Amino acid sequence: MKQSEVLAWVVERTALRGVRYAARGRDGWQKSANGVWLLQTEEAPPADPTEEAGAAPEEGTVVDADKPLARAVREAKSAMGARQVVLALPLSRLLVQVMKFPSEMRDDLADAVALQMDKLSPFAGEELSVSHEVLSEGETDIWVLGAAMPTVVFEEISTALKLAKLHITRTDIACLGWFRTLCGPLNLMRPGRRVLLMDMDDGWDLVVIDHGVPVLMRGLGVIPDTETLMREITLSFMSAELEAGTLTPSEVLVISAAPPTAEQSAQITELLGAPVRHHLPPDEDGGADGVAIRTYEAATMDLTPLVWRNAVKEARINRRVMTGVALAVVGWALFMGTLFSVPAIYRQMTKQTRDKSAAHLRAHKQVSDMRDRVRLIQSYMNYTNSALELLRITTERLPDDITLHAFTYSKEDGIKITGEADAPNLVYDYIDAVKNESIFETVTYTGPSTTGRGKQKFEIDAKFQGTQRR
Repeated sequence: MKQSEVLAWVVERTALRGVRYAARGRDGWQKSANGVWLLQTEEAPPADPTEEAGAAPEEGTVVDADKPLARAVREAKSAMGARQVVLALPLSRLLVQVMKFPSEMRDDLADAVALQMDKLSPFAGEELSVSHEVLSEGETDIWVLGAAMPTVVFEEISTALKLAKLHITRTDIACLGWFRTLCGPLNLMRPGRRVLLMDMDDGWDLVVIDHGVPVLMRGLGVIPDTETLMREITLSFMSAELEAGTLTPSEVLVISAAPPTAEQSAQITELLGAPVRHHLPPDEDGGADGVAIRTYEAATMDLTPLVWRNAVKEARINRRVMTGVALAVVGWALFMGTLFSVPAIYRQMTKQTRDKSAAHLRAHKQVSDMRDRVRLIQSYMNYTNSALELLRITTERLPDDITLHAFTYSKEDGIKITGEADAPNLVYDYIDAVKNESIFETVTYTGPSTTGRGKQKFEIDAKFQGTQRR
């Protein structure tokens, strides 16, 4: 889903965390807003000592709008101006399993994942919202992350969203958002096996990564002591070895606000045979940041229940219907206004057009008269094609041994020259000199021919420029 703005919310154990990302340039994205809204439960007011003894306290009921999640969603919507958001849930509220399928099942992954997640559900017959995402695809195998959201989870969240009049466009996993955020800073795509331990708001999450691909993802929850943590790590690592094979991890990356104790680090190293390296979260909004970036990258994991998706579709249809009705009303009003105003506007436009036409006609006549006068003056002042000018040009080019007998001038056509020369080469030189004059477009001649007196008689016909086009 690519759009100009993405709002991502992560539901944590004690808070609702949200970020807004806006498009910057062709391929850039930048965080433009963020916020945290605590899920606090208001304490009951102290009893009034003035009440009568023995009077039973009035039992109050907490309405849906006063529940912590509903208040946090309402405050987040008001602060970020949200109408549609991408929601992300922690592993502790979901059923998650990384599965390996043969590549032949590529077209049947949805049904296969739904069947496996139904088997994992501890409540038989429970309605689940199931989705999956392909993590890696080879020639023979496909690694798929399957996830399911139980009914009890989305009913609680659905109530808060309905009260705030919000629509969910996609439902992601917060752990996937953290994995996307940490991939770059921790270089998780390197070869080898790595164990990622994250102590976030909802407790510990464990991810086993083989060559950049998660092969196990498990929410450990809030762990009270080191012994419990070691037991959960042991069970998770055994499960990863059963699914993905035995491979000694190269390192254990612990992401938490506080570093693990020396005892915890020593026990983890002894258990997994890998050094423990602690890293602070690059950003407290890292989970929400990753979910927003995954949304821009068109991630396929979407646990949004069908009823939520239908609500989004209905909202879109309603907006389109209302927009269509509004456009129809505006169009009808414009049509009626046009119907009654067109005759008056047309009369006014006709009058204006007539006035402009008359003004243009007067201006055109003035310009035409002025042009005629200019042409007349230019014709008197232009000596380029005059008889005297042409006689001057032809005599200047005339060799000494050529005698002109006749010079005929036509103002619209050109000139004709008749003469005699002592030798033919003098005639040809003279003809070339006339041809080189730019005033003539064509120059034709007859002769030279020898007369009875031994002279070379010739005749030249030179046409003015533009004569051939008339």
